[in-house]
Amino acid sequence: MYLRPRYDSVVTEPWSIRRLRAWMSPFLAERGVESPQLCSDLLLAHVVGCERLALYLDADRVPTPEQLSKLRELVQRAGRHEPVQYLVGRWAFHGCELEVGPATLIPRPCTELLVEEAVRCATATGEVAATPLCIVDLCTGTGCVAIAVARALKAQRMGRRQLAWTGGGSNGPRATEEDALRGLRIVATDVVPAAVELARRNVAAHRLETVVEVVQGDLDGALADRGIDGAVDVLCANPPYIGDAEWADVPRNVREWEPESALRGGIDGLDLVRRVIECAPRLLRPGGVLLCEIAASQEHAALAIAASAALTDAVVLRDLEQLPRLLRAHRAA
Repeated sequence: MYLRPRYDSVVTEPWSIRRLRAWMSPFLAERGVESPQLCSDLLLAHVVGCERLALYLDADRVPTPEQLSKLRELVQRAGRHEPVQYLVGRWAFHGCELEVGPATLIPRPCTELLVEEAVRCATATGEVAATPLCIVDLCTGTGCVAIAVARALKAQRMGRRQLAWTGGGSNGPRATEEDALRGLRIVATDVVPAAVELARRNVAAHRLETVVEVVQGDLDGALADRGIDGAVDVLCANPPYIGDAEWADVPRNVREWEPESALRGGIDGLDLVRRVIECAPRLLRPGGVLLCEIAASQEHAALAIAASAALTDAVVLRDLEQLPRLLRAHRAA
């Protein structure tokens, strides 16, 4: 790959942002990289240290030789289908930026349905600001679900307290983050030590250490000494669920770079899904809800497993692409 100016009889124009963008996108497209222009912009913005919009506003800017060298390395790696999320080390999920790395699955938009449903279920009864809540997030990876749920519940609680303060006059209680998080407990688990450490860094970056506890262990096995059996309000999980027969169809940038342990779920893809569903009756309080992400092909199998585990009101919700994506079921009240 050639990213330095060529010197023939006439000196060519410098490698401005405009020229780099015009070159990088076709280069990546020729190699079959998905969304090559977006990938190019993300890499370039990362290297020069600006927002993506600034690439358009400052198109004549010329990166330094050091920045060009770094960019050259990253474009080469992107051309080999290494995910751009790993290359830049950050990714957005449900409105918050997270550190990502090859020890964890890259957060995806379809998983935002899990977050939104968890928040809805957690706030379905009573005044959320006065209700203690216990939430568990199995297979947490980056910690994206636990963090997004905590942030959303904090925002709801602060909004309600602020509304009460505004309506109650100057002597009413002001909304504070500490008050908004009081009574909220989220325990997130992952079996991979590097994933646990990354999730803890993300929790700390969002100042949620008093609410979100990240523990290492195999699914519910990590919860044995946490004293929450029969007390969990919402049990969330995004386990590995790709079956062996579907593995060959997984995009190359996923199959070759993201951890198999976070993707593959055995012959039928349900090995971990079964375990999540089967531990739900023990962990959930009466009336508590299980939310488990599944593959679109597993709708009927997941419903059958939920029925065999004596969970009630089981349904599978559809994601933004209208694909069956999220199993929701309750422990009988």
